Amino acid sequence: GIAPMRAILQERSYERKSIGDAQGPNILYFGCKNRTSDYIYRDELEAFSDEGTITELHLAFSREQAEKVYVQHLLAQRGAETWKLIDDGKASIFVCGAVKMGADVDHTLQDIIAQHGGMSREKAKAYLGKLQTAGRFVQELWS
Repeated sequence: GIAPMRAILQERSYERKSIGDAQGPNILYFGCKNRTSDYIYRDELEAFSDEGTITELHLAFSREQAEKVYVQHLLAQRGAETWKLIDDGKASIFVCGAVKMGADVDHTLQDIIAQHGGMSREKAKAYLGKLQTAGRFVQELWS
């Protein structure tokens, strides 16, 4: 679940408040079935957003509309911005959650890298592999 990302955000919030350490942007894509029953860290995430620790909070509630919307759909909608952060901004990507979601996000990231980086699918997969080797693409997944 979101526990590893919460720990990162708690640390970054502490650093911002105590030592004035300004990191780059923290963009969080969070998804669950329904905001009323599954969005259990709402107050904490919104507080991180209000204080500036989270610079962008994108929410996907898959069962609140006729067509399911998942994190990877929101990520794909922001493909150009995501590519710029990865390639120019040297962003790190942390994926936390279920194995299936992780695979879907991985696939979406490959699509984004291929499309916006002007690469073949094979080169995009290798690019993502290099990010993983460099510690810039980390997956904490459960089944």
